[in-house]
Amino acid sequence: MTIAEQALTRALSRRLARSVVIKDADAFQALFGQLQTALTNAWDEAMREGISAALDRLRDLGPGAFTQEDGAAILRVLEGSVGAEALRAAMREPVINLTDALYRVGAEEVGQATGVAIAFQRPDLDALDVLKTGNLFWIGDSWNIRHQRVFAEALEAYFTEGLSRQDLAERFARDFAGLTERSRAYWLNMADHTASRTREIGRVTGYERAGIARVQVRAQLDERTTRICRQMHGRVIKVSALRAQADAWLEATSRRDQPAAYAAWTMHGSETDFSTTRSSELPGGTAGPQYHFRCRTITVAYFGAPDGVAGIRQRVTDRDPIGAEDRAALVAQAQGAGFLGERQARAKFQRHRANIPTRRLVQYEADARALISDPEAALLLSTRVPGRNRADRPGEAALHAVFARPTNRRSDGTPGQLVTIVDLEDGENGRIISHHWRPRLTSDNDLSPAMTVTKSKGVLQWLTAFLRRA
Repeated sequence: MTIAEQALTRALSRRLARSVVIKDADAFQALFGQLQTALTNAWDEAMREGISAALDRLRDLGPGAFTQEDGAAILRVLEGSVGAEALRAAMREPVINLTDALYRVGAEEVGQATGVAIAFQRPDLDALDVLKTGNLFWIGDSWNIRHQRVFAEALEAYFTEGLSRQDLAERFARDFAGLTERSRAYWLNMADHTASRTREIGRVTGYERAGIARVQVRAQLDERTTRICRQMHGRVIKVSALRAQADAWLEATSRRDQPAAYAAWTMHGSETDFSTTRSSELPGGTAGPQYHFRCRTITVAYFGAPDGVAGIRQRVTDRDPIGAEDRAALVAQAQGAGFLGERQARAKFQRHRANIPTRRLVQYEADARALISDPEAALLLSTRVPGRNRADRPGEAALHAVFARPTNRRSDGTPGQLVTIVDLEDGENGRIISHHWRPRLTSDNDLSPAMTVTKSKGVLQWLTAFLRRA
């Protein structure tokens, strides 16, 4: 094939990948699947060639014990097929073409959501060039970090066990075939990580070209949602912070500076806790997703918080202060909130009556409302996904207020809190959803930790993780 024919083939491949952006409603998933297939196919083919070449080399070595020098020679043979440079060569075309398409998908998703035609400018295309070569580099570099060590350890084991070269040939084929299968999962994860980050950087470009100043983080809330994504869900982040993060990562990538790249875009573990950190004070390496490996969280354009309860909910989500005027408005709304239906109220009362002062069902609602109006009661705010939203709007949180005062549990005298809980966004004025005793002020259902709003203007206190577990 001539140089001109090769160039035309590559151009057609890029055009085919880009066409997914327009033709496929689930463009990201389609491209992600193509990248998974490309990486695993290239890996499988490279490993087949590598194992075949290594077995040929073993046979050429002749009889005798397998030595440390033999192990080094076999590793060099494997490097020829599955080393960093070999893998980059095998994966080069699909990675570059799909990086281009995924970046454009991210930008196009923003354009479709905002009704703005996204036109790339020179800086966007320069960033895309860095992304293409950077993704290819990290894919190859991952081999050096992980798989080379695995293969070297396997070969070292053969040497220390004193196997003959003839015996080794059969075991080598069997063991390395197993390593190949186990490595497929790694390449699937690599495809996920590469595709998601490329798409999100494309979205940053889309936000900028569409004139969007802020975005909102949207996690998929289910049993698989990680702690960090629950803490980030619903927060509003400046696009300028996303750009700073992306630029820092791209700059580190262009220098092949792995520690700087890791710092620019932090992958968090289970120990991370931003539950009391204001969105405006998050570290630079934590702006947009991905927040961890296999992260499903995305960002969407944010056009400004509405007034009233929804605006307060956003400030609670971002861990921003709530003032005295907001407190007074929330108390007034809670005082006008609806109450449980008769059947629900009866069930709640029967469940909790042993631990609360209320002795008769007819008094249950009045006692719940009395706690809301109690000037000495603490007011706490948090966000959670209410039961009414779980089916049709699984990620949509609502602002909840907890009115509380210390009291002992009637059944055994255990100290705790008598609480009235109000879903402030259920109906026109909210709804009282429970009145009961509990041992702590906050709940495991809260997406944001409960914030105590005092009567002093501008003063607030976030409950610590310790109190949440108390």
